Amino acid sequence: MAIIPPFFMEAVVSLGVVTPDGTKFWIATGFLVGRKEKSDPSRSTVYVITNKHVVSDKDSLLVRFNHFGTAGVSDVSLILKDKNGVKNYSEHVSSAVDVAAVQILPRAIVDKNLSLSFFDLDDHSLTLSQMKETGVDEGSLVYALGFPMNLVDENVKAPICRLGCVSRVADAFNHPQTATQFYIDAQTFPGNSGGPVISRPQQMSINGTPQNMNANLIGIVSGYISYKETLYSRQTGRSRMIQEENSGLTIVHPMDRIKEVVEAEWTRIEKKRSQMAAKLPEAVNRK
Repeated sequence: MAIIPPFFMEAVVSLGVVTPDGTKFWIATGFLVGRKEKSDPSRSTVYVITNKHVVSDKDSLLVRFNHFGTAGVSDVSLILKDKNGVKNYSEHVSSAVDVAAVQILPRAIVDKNLSLSFFDLDDHSLTLSQMKETGVDEGSLVYALGFPMNLVDENVKAPICRLGCVSRVADAFNHPQTATQFYIDAQTFPGNSGGPVISRPQQMSINGTPQNMNANLIGIVSGYISYKETLYSRQTGRSRMIQEENSGLTIVHPMDRIKEVVEAEWTRIEKKRSQMAAKLPEAVNRK
């Protein structure tokens, strides 16, 4: 019996760059989400979600997709800046929230016979308030999906799944409108940045407490918290080096903040379309 819906796994993408010698190097993770159109809920706009620090110094990224119905993969170029250096994506306005979103055209993916899956923001995700209502709190099991340490197969796009649990979220529950992060106990490494965190359905719960019966997207990995230890010289008493290790605790930005970035990106695109439409009559009149 599957615990993670297969299309959840398919919605996770590897993000990479091309080195000067032409080698592809996979540096981070992203995932696709769908926002239902308010005017027509049967239609969705689709976005690639990842971290700010993944896209901040890039003009473009490679996004890997599986072929639809057949074996193999293909890489699509995601243009992050136009020729004038203007960003083609939106970032969360808070410097404490490491989330970015870029809208993509589903038809451009489907026409290349690539597999397109996404997390529906209404049906497949939980905000902080919804997590609290359904009992996704400290001790709840979660999965971190992604492509750590350049572990990307050349024949299939299949993310690495790491099991963990929610370590601390009570403080975020107290201020869901402004909370920037919560913590999970799951080993993540370079390359996991931008990956989704999925709640695991629970069959057991304490009597009288909520029970989470479905897998849902609950946040995005930003990075792990490092443990630093200073080593001192016994002779001089002065520090000689700082040893840094992965503590096993991972920072996660909640769905509330992801949805805010998606709305910002939707607004950016709509504004751009309106500006282009306004210029069209002017161009016609000049002719």
